[in-house]
Amino acid sequence: MRGRNLRWLIILCIVIFNFILQSTIIPHIAVLGVVPNTALIIVVSLAILNGKREGAVVGIIAGFLQDIFFSPVLGVNALIYFLIGYFIGIMETKIYKDSLIAPFIFISLGTVIYHLLYFIIMYFLSMNSYFYDLIRNVIIIEIIYNVILSIPLYKWLLKKFTVSSIKFGGK
Repeated sequence: MRGRNLRWLIILCIVIFNFILQSTIIPHIAVLGVVPNTALIIVVSLAILNGKREGAVVGIIAGFLQDIFFSPVLGVNALIYFLIGYFIGIMETKIYKDSLIAPFIFISLGTVIYHLLYFIIMYFLSMNSYFYDLIRNVIIIEIIYNVILSIPLYKWLLKKFTVSSIKFGGK
């Protein structure tokens, strides 16, 4: 039980540290006005590595942090990250975790789903959103940016949060 609590404490620290980076340093490394979504990278990576429960919980925590400080509507990011973390985490047992292809595919997919859901929710809440501009100016660049940043981040999380399953001997 103690190991599980320590694990969640480490994950919480990672999410908070990421939030601090995302709100202070990362905006200064924008490419064409687009910044990477490192919270999404962490949610997707942990969902791939540890399943739907961890992906969903990390998604809610990371999303609420963003909602509280930056969103015009509380709960939108939390809901979107929850859904992405949960549904990608469902496939955790079918994913070969040592390959970098899985995070490449799921982070790309997660970025598209994030922006589509955000657009749909904001549209129904009568917030101004322009879908064509979103696709043309944000999604493609953000996918590339997220995938590039996901490689070292995923490798680090893979090393920290997976246990070797190789067993020697008969038992």
